[in-house]
Amino acid sequence: MPRKIKEPEKKNGRRGNNEGSIYQRKDGRWCAQITMGYMDTGKPIMKYTYGASRQEVAKKLAKLTNEVFENGYTHIAPGESKVFNELFEEWYLTFKEATGIRSTTAEKLRNYTKNHIYPAFDRLLIEQVDFLHLQKFFNGLGNKGLCQESRKQIKQLINQFYKNYAIKRGLCRENPIDSVNIRTKERPIDDEHKALDPVMRKRIITLVNNDEVLKPIITVLLLTGMRPGELLALKWNDMNFDDASISIRQAVGREVVFNDDGSSYRKDILTNTKTVLSVRSFKVPKSVVDVLLEWKEYQKEQEKKKNVDFTSSYCHIFTTKNGDMRTYSGLRNLLRRFLTRNNPDGHRINLYSVRHTFATMLLEKKRILK
Repeated sequence: MPRKIKEPEKKNGRRGNNEGSIYQRKDGRWCAQITMGYMDTGKPIMKYTYGASRQEVAKKLAKLTNEVFENGYTHIAPGESKVFNELFEEWYLTFKEATGIRSTTAEKLRNYTKNHIYPAFDRLLIEQVDFLHLQKFFNGLGNKGLCQESRKQIKQLINQFYKNYAIKRGLCRENPIDSVNIRTKERPIDDEHKALDPVMRKRIITLVNNDEVLKPIITVLLLTGMRPGELLALKWNDMNFDDASISIRQAVGREVVFNDDGSSYRKDILTNTKTVLSVRSFKVPKSVVDVLLEWKEYQKEQEKKKNVDFTSSYCHIFTTKNGDMRTYSGLRNLLRRFLTRNNPDGHRINLYSVRHTFATMLLEKKRILK
């Protein structure tokens, strides 16, 4: 039976302490929270409810508030049975997603919970989820073909839930995932990510020489080793023709945008580089300077035809036909269409295999110098 305590006096005007609050989350959804009771340790027991509009969660909050006024605060002893998924969701929304993680990270973690964690622990109480259950869960993920890196990230997520929430709330005494091992499996080499061998390099370079758009793109990627996102963010003021150098200041990244109904979509935006050390300036070979000068002259001809600015200092070097910033998916599709037309021996090539080829060429050069 819930323990009743003296009801707080109702105040006029703004809500008093423990009468709940309403706020809007970064993903657009509305959240209401209220203190429903206290544990033996004195820690409050918070109840959260969510909705698409303020009015919706206000109605839910009013119902919860009435429950507190009618029944008093609930008293829950540490270790009392609770549903694992509900506790995990409460922790995730309050302590993980609301702490300012990147939208792409939030999307990835949400996919882990929706597609893997919640189906596996559906309606199980937290005390029923022991190390054996968790070990079987991760074994199953491996059998389904989920990569080792994803399994490690899921383990880290569950570990944070236990360490920073469940144990501190007294819902369990120890972290069962400490005893879980993730099975390692040798990752097969993916042809798409292999560096191009010397014969294939020559073949690709010969083919792109006849493609006005891909020629400068592949040449710059192949001879500078920059990431595709960094290439897309390049502007003409990042290229110094006098001293043959390029400055990397930004990159094109993907941001996940959440709709009111909880659905999401991705859009490409200018963002910081992948790491702090990725902001850099470096010298480039003469062939890169020559191909970019040639590309700039081509763009100047397009300016006259289309009356669109392609070559001002603030313009991106590799734009769409309309002068807009080219997206990562657009660049990837451009390469895919080129390979479909030419099909060099059916070799699977993507943007990163070109980047990996640069690293291989450096190693080859180093061996020759020795």
